[in-house]
Amino acid sequence: MAPSPHVLAIVFASFLLSAAPAFAHDWYPVECCTQHDCAPAETVVRRDDGSYLLTAQGMSIVIPAGYPHWRSSPDGRIHVCLRKLPSGSASLVCAFRGAGL
Repeated sequence: MAPSPHVLAIVFASFLLSAAPAFAHDWYPVECCTQHDCAPAETVVRRDDGSYLLTAQGMSIVIPAGYPHWRSSPDGRIHVCLRKLPSGSASLVCAFRGAGL
């Protein structure tokens, strides 16, 4: 005997309510991130020479024009994975951008 439409509607609704939202760290590759290194860029300035000056997680970094290691960003925004060095400067691990940026 097939379940009634009412039962199917309840099962479907419970499935939707139990689905967890996707967070940014759900899509960052493991090689880029240790659950706190990656974040969307807070500020993005495209400089005259084609490079980007980015700020994320309180750190700033310049990504040079022609940077060959851009990865695709699923939300179209710029994201960076940065590690703070003992000197206090930031080291770029991975960078993501959407089409047209």
